[in-house]
Amino acid sequence: MKILSITMIVLFAMLTSVFGQERTDEKKWTIDPVTGDTIYTESVIISKSEDITSRNNIIVINPLKFLLFYNISYFHKIGEQQALGVGIQIPTITDINGIGLNGEARFYPSGKNLRGFYFAPNFSYNNLSSEGSDNSVSITSLGGLVGWQWFPGDQFAIGLGIGVDYYFFSGDDDVFNKLDGTAPSLRFDIGYAW
Repeated sequence: MKILSITMIVLFAMLTSVFGQERTDEKKWTIDPVTGDTIYTESVIISKSEDITSRNNIIVINPLKFLLFYNISYFHKIGEQQALGVGIQIPTITDINGIGLNGEARFYPSGKNLRGFYFAPNFSYNNLSSEGSDNSVSITSLGGLVGWQWFPGDQFAIGLGIGVDYYFFSGDDDVFNKLDGTAPSLRFDIGYAW
């Protein structure tokens, strides 16, 4: 629960600082050419800036997931508010072999595709086995998350997401079949967009 609270605080702080504001203090002296009078004016200009760079593709990794899986995902813009993504992952734990695939559909209600707030239904399928064993376990998950994607650089991408997944275990081992259920998901993406 503590991690969830800290994540929500960090996410809120980042969301509130996404749009930059600039303050410009301006002092101006002009001389009237006819009368020779000096006119002094002072103004404060506050402007709001927003990144509007168009991006159609993004490749991301989730370093938090490296505890269990090496992973990479690719997302492609399919409309002003939608993007589809696919990914692959392999276990990082020694003595465990296998491969996993995942898919995600992102919906950006603001219409700023691949940037800003999104919600995303997702699924994944993993087939894992321990080294030297003929037994394998299939893990399928369905879930959803809400997240935020932003670009501190032109192509450099960072994203945060939080959600919940439901896991279905199946395989040769009865122990795994009893582990079906929900689990929270936390995502921290870094990547490259173009």
